[in-house]
Amino acid sequence: MQETNEIHHALRENETLREQLILVDRLGLPDAWICAGYIRSLIWGLTLTEEQDIDVVYYDATDRSEATEKQYEEQLKSWQPLPWSVKNQARMHLKNELPPYHSTCDAIAHFPETVTAIAAKLTDGQFQLYLAYGAADLQTRTIRPTPLFSKGLPRHAIFQKRVTGKGWDKRSDLRIVDRF
Repeated sequence: MQETNEIHHALRENETLREQLILVDRLGLPDAWICAGYIRSLIWGLTLTEEQDIDVVYYDATDRSEATEKQYEEQLKSWQPLPWSVKNQARMHLKNELPPYHSTCDAIAHFPETVTAIAAKLTDGQFQLYLAYGAADLQTRTIRPTPLFSKGLPRHAIFQKRVTGKGWDKRSDLRIVDRF
């Protein structure tokens, strides 16, 4: 629990993240969060690279259009020229051939790695943090698959491809574990 409190405090006090959360909140998207690798990188003290983007996820079952997502990205870029990536989780279940998600947090819990299943948002000006699998792997820099991507399951190849594609397997500061 102490790890969660430390992460919550560090992210809540991060002025850059707060500014970005305010912009995302300004869009008025339903159930919108900044998540995944961007938040993980902030926790690990890494800076935004050219290959990385700021992942914004939301849930709107009434409009699953990619064109709408692109409009939101362009709006964010007009406010702050950064590499924003906006995805409606009401359609993203198709990417990994899963049943439809019920909410943004449900979708985040189905991300491939535990250290990516993290998100932050503002609700009525108050900072919220969602850690689908807790803070331990973030604290120990352990790359572990979430339950649907564990070794021996059909989606484990997706996890393995991400590990090698991101070069995590070559980093000495990370520990790779194959099972949840």
